[in-house]
Amino acid sequence: MEATVPAAPFPLARSVSGRLVLPAALLLLAAGCLLQIFAGYSHVDLSGHAWGSDDAYISYRYALNLVEGHGLVFNPGERVEGYSNLLYVLLMAPAAALVSPDGLYAVSAGMNLLFAGIALLLLYRFSRSRLGAFESAAVTVLFALSPSVWVAVASGLETPLVLLIQIATWVLAERTAEEGSGRAAWGLSALAVVSVLSRADGFITPFLAAGFLGLRGRWRAAFTVAGSTLATFGLLTLARLSYYGWPLPNTYYAKVTSSLLLRMEHGGLQLLSAVIGTGLLVYLAAFLAAGVKGLKRGLGALPFPVVFAAGWLAYYLYIGGDVFYDRFLLFLFPMGTFLLFQLAAETRRPRAAALLAVLLAVLQLVALGTDPRFRFSHPKYDRWVLLGRHLGREHPGALLAVDAAGKIPFFSGLPAIDMLGLNDAKIGHGQSSDDAYFNVGHSKSDLPYVLSRQPDLIAVWIRGWWGLRRGPVLEPEIAEKGGYRLFYLVNADPEFKSPNFVDVRNASRKEILRLVDEDYDYGVFGRPAGGLPGG
Repeated sequence: MEATVPAAPFPLARSVSGRLVLPAALLLLAAGCLLQIFAGYSHVDLSGHAWGSDDAYISYRYALNLVEGHGLVFNPGERVEGYSNLLYVLLMAPAAALVSPDGLYAVSAGMNLLFAGIALLLLYRFSRSRLGAFESAAVTVLFALSPSVWVAVASGLETPLVLLIQIATWVLAERTAEEGSGRAAWGLSALAVVSVLSRADGFITPFLAAGFLGLRGRWRAAFTVAGSTLATFGLLTLARLSYYGWPLPNTYYAKVTSSLLLRMEHGGLQLLSAVIGTGLLVYLAAFLAAGVKGLKRGLGALPFPVVFAAGWLAYYLYIGGDVFYDRFLLFLFPMGTFLLFQLAAETRRPRAAALLAVLLAVLQLVALGTDPRFRFSHPKYDRWVLLGRHLGREHPGALLAVDAAGKIPFFSGLPAIDMLGLNDAKIGHGQSSDDAYFNVGHSKSDLPYVLSRQPDLIAVWIRGWWGLRRGPVLEPEIAEKGGYRLFYLVNADPEFKSPNFVDVRNASRKEILRLVDEDYDYGVFGRPAGGLPGG
């Protein structure tokens, strides 16, 4: 079935679009991503996430251990699946074998930029085949001007790969709905395999595509896609059971905690915050309008973006949102703009379409002035890179307990206890420290267990929201129970200070409190001389 392409709303828009829009959009996307990589941040926790997200370095550590012959492990000899992105870890493994550890982030960011560029190209070609020249140009340029996408590329996480898979699934699902069980259906089934491997929750995308095909009456294609998804997930589960001993990644057990009601409340509030803060509110209105319009004609008339958004947002609320704010919501940008300009094209009001494009661009770019991730500065200061290198140099062989299990273990090379449980089976599968409290990935801790393992060093926040428990981690709690004392304080301010790192082993209590009040909020505790390697 041929899609009807509306006429271009402005003279010469079609020819200009074909010549200039795609390269211009790619340049805008690259410029925004490079700006974010070199001068922006990946998380509201600014200075600790200057060069990519802290969690990205967990994946790099698994990739590095794999190529060094230790297996897919966080610590050699301990089999825990503390990553949620198997395919991305495997893609990073060749780089881990070829470049120095310091170069892995650059490889990851470059890979992410490539994935985002391919996603933009797919979006352009798909919207060009179904919308007018102006509308398809607007959809493409608005994708390039999405600061949330820039952050995803700069994060070093697998998010751009997942977004590319989601857009490709959308394109192939629409073609399969039109053609039936043809080449597009088999391509969609192959993509389902890739999706399941890309993330622990990657099975959701192809299952939603299969549901969409079922609503369109393409049952044979739907069963083919669902079968590929189930087969891949089943084999992956057997592999997990054999290697790690659990059917799901340790990250699932560590993150999906507390009651469903509490998780949904947290996820709902986070969704509301992201919708307001990133310009998604208008897009959600488009999903709602398209959904109502489709339901009037029957379930089979629901557009793929509506089906996909309904299923994915339900999952988002089920898990309680995400610690990385809008990471799981990026698909709303391309799908939402497509629906909006599809509706705009039907009204045949070119001036209204032009004003809509400008409005959406402004709404998206407002985040540059309101979101702390876009407080651009250069050169960067990354406290956990600094700390990791110091601990690896000064305390070789020390057992490190840490509440930020990415950069500090990665750059130190030390064996580590992840005190939040992502990479520790005992904590990850244990009970929440407080069932009345929920914060994704930060709800579980077990200080008595950590102290029972007698780590040589304990790196934690001294105070603040990101503490080991719901409140601050105070020095007496560690010192009195484990015999530790404060060794180092690190500047936790977003900006560079002189010094950024302070050895406080010989400092007075008054001096330590003064430094903490001056935002030296991240500390390392150690045992007195005699039991500490390199101490």
